[in-house]
Amino acid sequence: MENFYRNKRILVTGHTGFKGAWLSQILLSMGAKVYGISLRPFDSRGNLYKILKLKKNMDSNYLDLRDLTKLKLKLNEINPDLIFHLAAQPYVLQSYEKPLTTISSNIIGLANLLDSSRSLNNLSAILNVTTDKCYENLENKIPFEEVDRLGGKDIYSASKACSEILTKSYYQSFMRDLKVNIATARAGNIIGGGDFGENRIVPDLIEAVQRNATLNVRSPESIRPWQHVLDVLNGYMLLMQKTFKNNGEFESFNFAPNVRQVVTVKDIVSILSHELDFKKVKYKKIKSNKESITLRLNPNKSKKILGWKCKYSIKECIKITANWYRSYLNNEDMKTCSEKQINDFFINSL
Repeated sequence: MENFYRNKRILVTGHTGFKGAWLSQILLSMGAKVYGISLRPFDSRGNLYKILKLKKNMDSNYLDLRDLTKLKLKLNEINPDLIFHLAAQPYVLQSYEKPLTTISSNIIGLANLLDSSRSLNNLSAILNVTTDKCYENLENKIPFEEVDRLGGKDIYSASKACSEILTKSYYQSFMRDLKVNIATARAGNIIGGGDFGENRIVPDLIEAVQRNATLNVRSPESIRPWQHVLDVLNGYMLLMQKTFKNNGEFESFNFAPNVRQVVTVKDIVSILSHELDFKKVKYKKIKSNKESITLRLNPNKSKKILGWKCKYSIKECIKITANWYRSYLNNEDMKTCSEKQINDFFINSL
């Protein structure tokens, strides 16, 4: 994989976010020339992009994808070989508070990126990262396959379903003739060090540890396919390699762990709290129709075609995540800590 990415000009949208920062650091470690387009980093609780000091090592641009004129100029200046599109409004609950912002970010921003990419003469492949929530969830507890119906009862999920449809239509209408291959990646409920997002269970727990406050856990019985951020990014990078070489049709891929890693929110909190020796946790069963109770993906396509699978078990996921935050809380050198976790995953675990 390292040989594939070395010296390639790679654009990561959303590089100031949790997954975008990890991906940028991984690509840099593999010798890629990394460029970023994103909004300015939001750091009310912390920000991995700032912690890793990525601005010093990559071409970082603060730009709103909804600004078409500025976006076109910057894309032509970067002229990337590959684009990983991660920029989005990523929160279900926030989509209830700011529906139009969610729609414009996740649909108009994507449309501007795809349309502007039509003029790039070096571009070979685009990977649009969406979510496991892009499927129409009837709560029947059957893992979703890539051919299942798209939909969403909340604005975030609906925007991501639209993102999937829009990406495929741009490929069929324009990109196929331009020899630009496109794929979409679907995953969710990712844990790992450096996540400081709003209304996410691990960052909420870390904030409670910092403040020595009680953590109130909503929906403790909700079931999710938990996996480590490096496992998921490994999937994205394998998919990008395939997409780069592919001369066939547009494809979508699920990235999810095996059944043993599909556990409840309460399980995650209990194990992580134990790792961090934190005891101030209260579980509240709050009835809400804003988030799905059960959400699982079928990853067989990724396993068969990409040779991908989660390297880390759920216990390893939580232990590695706890180690990162323990170092962070102890004011250690987090760039060194993060680089070690990347090396342990991509080199030492091979």
